[in-house]
Amino acid sequence: MLHWPDSGKQHNAIDYIEGHKLDLVINIPKNFTARELANGFAIRRSAIDHNIPLITNARLARAFIYALCKIGVEGLSIRSWNEY
Repeated sequence: MLHWPDSGKQHNAIDYIEGHKLDLVINIPKNFTARELANGFAIRRSAIDHNIPLITNARLARAFIYALCKIGVEGLSIRSWNEY
């Protein structure tokens, strides 16, 4: 479990992003309170600044997770655009 950036606690999302301990960030706000929006922005901005893939859409996250479960990590390969 990671804490919010503004919590002041160790093992927060920004620490892990800056330490490149995450390979993907899924950040979807659950409400629109000032705290939620500020923490969400900090997490998204940090992910982009550190070149970590970011998903911010619930439908896309669901489709990505479904595909990953269906294909499995072994079925994934890196391809050039023209191979698709």
